[in-house]
Amino acid sequence: MWAKLVVLLGAALAVGVAAQASPLRVCLDFFPNPNHVPLYVAVEALQGKLDVELIVPGDPSDPVKLAAARAVDVCLTPQMNYLIARSEGLPLVAVGALIGQGLGGLLALSDGTMESLSDLAGKRIGYSLEPLEPVLWRTMLRCAGVDPDAVELIPIGYSTVASLLAGSVDAIGAFRNFEPIEVDLIGRPGIFFPQEAYCVPATYELVFAVHPDLAAERREDLRTFLAAVADAVAATRADPAAAFDAFLRANPDLDDELDRRAYAVTLPLYAEGARHDDAGVWGTLQAFLFENKIIASPWPVESLFCTDFLPLPEEGT
Repeated sequence: MWAKLVVLLGAALAVGVAAQASPLRVCLDFFPNPNHVPLYVAVEALQGKLDVELIVPGDPSDPVKLAAARAVDVCLTPQMNYLIARSEGLPLVAVGALIGQGLGGLLALSDGTMESLSDLAGKRIGYSLEPLEPVLWRTMLRCAGVDPDAVELIPIGYSTVASLLAGSVDAIGAFRNFEPIEVDLIGRPGIFFPQEAYCVPATYELVFAVHPDLAAERREDLRTFLAAVADAVAATRADPAAAFDAFLRANPDLDDELDRRAYAVTLPLYAEGARHDDAGVWGTLQAFLFENKIIASPWPVESLFCTDFLPLPEEGT
């Protein structure tokens, strides 16, 4: 059967001891979108082998809390969010990845006044999340030779594209596979500056994380699940149209130009083999967050992620 899609309006799920035959409850990082295409391919492939229940969080900050509380079995979350959660003491370990590269950066409109990031000097950047976004955008500005104090950072909530189009701000934090496409479809093409090109460390955009006890209790289920995700990434790249059809079977309301174009941009960014195990990526990103006072203290890198459940290279397709 299809994975059951459940919207969590809060973190009030009853926590019980999961039997081995119970569904593997996987909480998305956000509402379903093209980032998740291989996950839906994997769910279809697992029919009759492992029942996977996909859960939509009420808020993007919920997944790590739900996994730490054992209200879900697996959560999908940005690597930066995961590191912040670990710094706050949440009992979690990262076991794999879905998106293997960063998606974030700054977006401005291509209106003739913006050709390079340095053109933001004296202008306004809108952001949603504090304190992380201001740190990211100031890092990018310094890297481009712009004094961050010469740029006004303005909290605008989640109305980022509307604020940019209205001229309330000159640039916004954005994901390369969504907002630049959105403004282009509106007829207001943008210019996107990827964060990793401006001194922000590389990141696994979306990682799978679990409570350590869950990792011990459902080892084979996790191995089965992550092997299916790894195979699904390969299948998605081999036949993008068939993979997107699997996504649409579960989310028919997302069959539109925006999501199709977003998917095309995302296609090369899925994590090959569901791997998340470059210690250099983990160490550099954690050091960046610590140096910028986003996390209170660093953890030993080897404690941040676990490779026990990833398929061996020879097991991949």
